[in-house]
Amino acid sequence: MTWEDMLIKEESKILNALDSKEKKKLKKTMQTAEPTEYFGQDYTKLGELIDMMEGLDLVKDDSKLTKKMKSINEQNVDMVATASKLRKQYEQLYKQLRKLVYPKSAKSLGDE
Repeated sequence: MTWEDMLIKEESKILNALDSKEKKKLKKTMQTAEPTEYFGQDYTKLGELIDMMEGLDLVKDDSKLTKKMKSINEQNVDMVATASKLRKQYEQLYKQLRKLVYPKSAKSLGDE
């Protein structure tokens, strides 16, 4: 973060209206809520587990188990699609909140 970014952030009406304790708490909470690359890792790991289980001879030799694994895989694909959509919505809401707190630094988040 450059000094310019810090100065821009300090011009926030919301931050300026808070006492130092509230300001620190808001900044920390905002930083914690920022979207990360870890959002979808659980779904990826679940997909890997499903793939691994589908590859087991035990599953391949049992038609009921094969059918069950196919159903689970389809459910996981649906969850991943839903998670992607939710991720996009999460990012949009986060950007809106960040823009309220740091109005002049919104361009750094892709808002033009």
